[in-house]
Amino acid sequence: MVSEILKVLSHKPAVAIVGLSRNPEKYSYKVAMYLKENGFKIVPVNPNAEEILNEKSYDSLLKIPLELQKEIEIIDVFRPPEAVLDVVKEAVKLKETNENLKVFWMQPGAVNNEAKEIAKKAGFKVVSGACIMAVHKKFKDKLSF
Repeated sequence: MVSEILKVLSHKPAVAIVGLSRNPEKYSYKVAMYLKENGFKIVPVNPNAEEILNEKSYDSLLKIPLELQKEIEIIDVFRPPEAVLDVVKEAVKLKETNENLKVFWMQPGAVNNEAKEIAKKAGFKVVSGACIMAVHKKFKDKLSF
């Protein structure tokens, strides 16, 4: 499974970042900025922001326009564990109309085991408790671009 996730990261897909903060001091902001600086398209999901890192922010995964939804391959979650169930339910609905959607990523502090099982049953590759930025940095030189 690790190689499949690295394969997805290698072509720098669009990443929906659920719980992306507007605050540059927050870890979600730092991760999103790193991804953007490294060629990933980021799609902020935060109902309390209109724009983050010069990208339009959406209230939820399901509020992202259909054409943009179809570009997303990774859903990266920065939410408290109890809020992740609602996110995974939206992710499963999104996957029904987006065959490109492959990875459900729960950042450290956002791990929910029930959400993990739901995502796996829906066909997602699930990453739980690892930071997408740290994984990308670790394997960056090995990824084929």
